[in-house]
Amino acid sequence: MATGIASASRLPWLPRSAVLPLLGAAILLGLKIGTLLLFGPTMTPDSEGYIAYADAILTGSFLHVDLAGQAIPIVLVRPIGYPAVIAAAKIIARGDWAWAVVLLQFAMSIWATVLVYRLARMFRLGLWASLGVAAAQATAMQFVVDQAILSDSLCGSAMTVAACILSGIVLRGRPPHLTRFLGVGALIAAGMLVRSVIEYMAIGMSPLAAAAAMVEQSRLRRWAAFGLVFLPLIMTHPAYTEWNRSRVGAAVVTTATQNALFGALVEAARYDPSIFAGSTPIDDAGRQVLKTMLAGQWGYEVESNVILHRDYGWDAVRISREVTLAYLRAWWEHTPAMIRHTLQPLSETQLHQAVRVTETVRDVLLWNTGDDHAFARDREVRDGNLWMLPAVIAHRLIETISVAIFAAFILVTPYRLVREGLTAETSVSAGLLCVYLVGAGLTAVVVRIEPRYLTPVVAGSIVIGVVNIAWLISRQRRRPAAKPAEELPNGEPPWTIP
Repeated sequence: MATGIASASRLPWLPRSAVLPLLGAAILLGLKIGTLLLFGPTMTPDSEGYIAYADAILTGSFLHVDLAGQAIPIVLVRPIGYPAVIAAAKIIARGDWAWAVVLLQFAMSIWATVLVYRLARMFRLGLWASLGVAAAQATAMQFVVDQAILSDSLCGSAMTVAACILSGIVLRGRPPHLTRFLGVGALIAAGMLVRSVIEYMAIGMSPLAAAAAMVEQSRLRRWAAFGLVFLPLIMTHPAYTEWNRSRVGAAVVTTATQNALFGALVEAARYDPSIFAGSTPIDDAGRQVLKTMLAGQWGYEVESNVILHRDYGWDAVRISREVTLAYLRAWWEHTPAMIRHTLQPLSETQLHQAVRVTETVRDVLLWNTGDDHAFARDREVRDGNLWMLPAVIAHRLIETISVAIFAAFILVTPYRLVREGLTAETSVSAGLLCVYLVGAGLTAVVVRIEPRYLTPVVAGSIVIGVVNIAWLISRQRRRPAAKPAEELPNGEPPWTIP
């Protein structure tokens, strides 16, 4: 086999450095296909809503929103993008539509992984380190959602690709064709049509887009490049709201806030019940569902909407508007409780997203069988199942590596920016940190953070975390020589990891 690889590496179209990445891509594809064949497309509670919206598209009923009959109209609470993908798959693949959707998600996800690998190489990480970065991204939560009928997969892949393209432009330092910036903008707009929160997450992409635009030679082209990144989103938003105005008489993208923000208010009320001390319909509904939440039961967001619709005659548009206003007032009048609610979901979960192979195995089992089979759980070993000991040891080691990578991403990025100033590498690092903080921050403010919500931003944290560790190691290695980096000959990279 070694002879075969050596022979292949001598072919002009297959250099030696390409053999391992291609092998890695083949292994990744094999794992994805194998999991799909074993379990089939994963269906979750959220999948039902997307499928129902897709069916409405096929029948044409999505053009009419039943505000009077439904507290949470599925064709208004979600954007049309992902249901449209399902509808197209139903037309093309008919009964096998779910497999077609998952295969599309595989293609997008592998594209994102390839760009993550290329980005790591552009940061001058070595072959094995870059493969490790790509493997970490590919086997993170992205692997789980790729198998499922959920919008998180396409959304996460689209935003990862967009961030990698912008980062590559900065690191190359050469002006690309302006259509590349427009392509990034199209990916962001597509992400917004799949998950509406992306239009707010795009704010975090601004520093990275600005850094990419600065590679242009003239001020006019810089402004044009920056504008093209956000032009598709700027055009998509009013077009979508006007379409909804024609359907429901209100210029909204979705009414997702009627669930998300009411849930946030209820969860914050555990720290300050006076959030619902007033006499408004929202206060009444909030007091009722607060008992449900405190009892440890789920579904209180839906229950609150049902109460407002049934008892007060509010439709989804009004519920969304009134809940948003109540949420903003709560931040002004009950600030400590809202801050506690925001910080409460921030836990070890975020620390363990960089490398999570064992967690991914658990999630795949849980999502497809309803039970994670206690994989890599300490209690299994304590109960005498020594066969699980290697998995437990691997899990602890993986958690340690993941924490180190995330800590390097969060802590070393600003330190390196202050120490080295604004260079191409520090610009990308700081830009991806901003993308992460805005994305994770918006998620924490509104809903309880789940690993799948971080798929649009986690890839950058993995790349930069490993890059920062490499930078720290190289500084430690150079310290005995006390040789300034600027004295290295002919711009030779001052650090690398093989």
